[in-house]
Amino acid sequence: MTTESNYPIPAIFQRVSKRKFTKQPIASEMVEQLLLAGTRAPSSGNMQPWEFIVIDDPAKKQEIVKSTFSGYFSKGMNYQYWIADAAVVIVACSNVKRTVARYGPAGREWALIDTAAAVQNILLTATALGLSGCWVGGINEQDIKESLHIPDDVRIIGLVPIGYSEEKALPKSRLPLKWVTHRNEYNVPYYD
Repeated sequence: MTTESNYPIPAIFQRVSKRKFTKQPIASEMVEQLLLAGTRAPSSGNMQPWEFIVIDDPAKKQEIVKSTFSGYFSKGMNYQYWIADAAVVIVACSNVKRTVARYGPAGREWALIDTAAAVQNILLTATALGLSGCWVGGINEQDIKESLHIPDDVRIIGLVPIGYSEEKALPKSRLPLKWVTHRNEYNVPYYD
C-alpha cells in the first residue's frame, strides 16, 4: 500500500495552504521556476490557455486585496488582507479564446480546467522549493480585471500568493481512497 512515507513526490503530501508570510523576498529565479512549472501543465489540444500576472509591487498588492472577500456569505466584505504580505501574488488567468478557437463553446470550460492544472503545478513547485502559497478564489473578478487591464476574453482563475511562511500548518485530512474510487462504473468499489 502506498503511504506518505513511500510516495515518490513528497511535495504532494507536504503542500498546505498557508496565509502568513515573512518579509523575505523570493529570488527571481524561483519565481521563474514557479511560472515554468505552470506552463508544464497538461492542456486540451495543447492550447496552453494560461497567462500569469506576477504582482510584486506593494501598492498593487494592496489594490488587489480590496477586490477579495472571504466567502460567499461575506457579501463582499472581509478583505483577505494577508495576501499583501506575500512576496509575490500570481494572478492566474485563462485566455479562453485559445481553446475555444479549437473546440468551440466547450473549450471555455476546458481552458479553465487547464489553467487550474497550471496553478496546481505552481503550488507543488512552491512547496518543493521551500515556499508556501494558497489558491484564493474569493475575488471580484471584474474589479481585478479593470485594475490589471485584463481583456474580456481572459478569465481570472484565482490569486496565488507565494512567499516564505511563518506558519507550521499540517496537511488537512483527506477522504479515504475507498470513499472516492469506483471500479468500471459508479458505485462499484475499487477497493474490496
